Amino acid sequence: MGEATKLPLAVDLDGTLIFTDMSRVTFRRVVLPRFWLIPWMFFLDLTGRRARWKQILGRKLKFDPAELEYNEPFLAWLKEEKASGREVILCTASEISVATQIADYVGIFDDVMGSDGVTNLRMEAKGKALAERYGKGQFAYAGNSSHDLKTWPYAGEVIVVNASQQTINALGDRPSIVFE
Repeated sequence: MGEATKLPLAVDLDGTLIFTDMSRVTFRRVVLPRFWLIPWMFFLDLTGRRARWKQILGRKLKFDPAELEYNEPFLAWLKEEKASGREVILCTASEISVATQIADYVGIFDDVMGSDGVTNLRMEAKGKALAERYGKGQFAYAGNSSHDLKTWPYAGEVIVVNASQQTINALGDRPSIVFE
């Protein structure tokens, strides 16, 4: 694929761009000190409103993006891709306000897509949102987990980052770039 024809690149956050899981950070910093929120979270989760609790808790989360553990080799590659003119967006199931803070800190993303209080942007929902924006097969997606196996079928280019062998094997013969 030539430089001029590179697909827009959507990048997952947890386990891909960062080694941290922002849901765990949120749970430790927001929920555990307010343990009485746990039944409320379970209720929203059971009633299909996970995106709502992510939004509420994400807005309460105080963190410094500089303290997160970034996947430096992958981040260096992303910076090269951005410098070559490629559109790079952060696309995550994390709450959009959390993702935006991280994207602003990193400074290379053209846009941010994330869970918004209504849609929990993970798995197939993420693939559908990206396909709606760019067209099915008209974007690249970089991810790391078994959840991303539901997103990659919508992508025209598969980029596997920091994934388990089981996730890599599940992709089968699908052409991909693999970052260890």
